[in-house]
Amino acid sequence: MTSKNSLPSNFQQIHHVSSEFLNQFYANYEPVFVLNTGRSGSAFIQRIFKNYSEIDAHHEAFPNLFLLSDYALFNQDKHETLQMIFESARIELMLQSSIQNKIYLESNQCLVFYIHQIKSLFPKAKFVHLTRHPGDFIRSAIMKGWHRNDTVWEMGRIKNPDRSVWESYSQIEKLAWVWNATHDFIEEFKKDHLPCFLTLKLEDLTKDLTVLKSLFQFIGINNHLTDKELIALSNKRVNKVTITGNEPRNMFKLSNYPEYQAWKENEKQEMINLVENLSGKYNYEL
Repeated sequence: MTSKNSLPSNFQQIHHVSSEFLNQFYANYEPVFVLNTGRSGSAFIQRIFKNYSEIDAHHEAFPNLFLLSDYALFNQDKHETLQMIFESARIELMLQSSIQNKIYLESNQCLVFYIHQIKSLFPKAKFVHLTRHPGDFIRSAIMKGWHRNDTVWEMGRIKNPDRSVWESYSQIEKLAWVWNATHDFIEEFKKDHLPCFLTLKLEDLTKDLTVLKSLFQFIGINNHLTDKELIALSNKRVNKVTITGNEPRNMFKLSNYPEYQAWKENEKQEMINLVENLSGKYNYEL
C-alpha cells in the first residue's frame, strides 16, 4: 500500500530521481518533525515509531547539526544559509524515505531553529511540539552535564546572547533559559502555522493511550499494536543517563539528582523566574 506521504515512482536509487519527481517531492511530501528541548521524549518517539514499517523514524539523524543550534537561533535573518544547511544535511535521507514509500519522521532538538526553513522547503511538513515539565527537563539535563560539559555538543548549545548575564546564571538558570527560549521560538512559529502542529505533553503521551493514538492520527498512519504492546513500550525507560567506566572527566555527568519537588525553594525560584509564563500556558505546576 502506498502511503499518502509518498510519491508514486519506480525509482529504486536516489541518483535515478528525475527533476519532475524532485519538484513533486518538495511540494507534496509530508515529513514529520518532533520539536522539543531535548531530554523530553525525543528517543521515546523514535522507539515507538520504529515499530511501523510505513515510518522511517530517526532520533537525531546524522549529521545531527549539534554544533549549529546557537548559530541558527540568532541568525534567522540568514534564511537562505540556514535552508542550505538543513537541505544539505537531510535531503538524501528524506528522498530515500520517499522512494521507499515511507513517511520521514525525525525527533531532534537541533532542528527546532530550522522550522522556518523546513516549512519553506516542504509546505506540507507536520510538526509535533513536545513539552516536558521544566523541572524534570532541568533535572535530566543536569544529570547529563548540560552547560557544564566541555564538549563540541556544548559549544553549539543555545545561550543567552548577553554573555555577562549568561555567566551570572547558575546551571539551573541556564537550563531554565534554554527551556523557555526553545519553547518560545516554537510558539512564535506556531502562531502562523497552527494547522500543521500537534502540541503534546510528554507526561500525557507516556501515560495516556488516547494521547498516543492521537499522534498516530495526526501523522496519518493506522496503529497495529495492541494496547498492551503500547503500554509496554511506554513504560520502558529510554535514553537514560549512563556513566561508563572509561568516560572522560569533561562530561560532568551525575548518576542522580533530586527530583524537582525536593529542590530548595531558592532553586525552584531561580527556575520559576525564567519559565513562569510558558509553564502556565502548558499547565505545569511549579
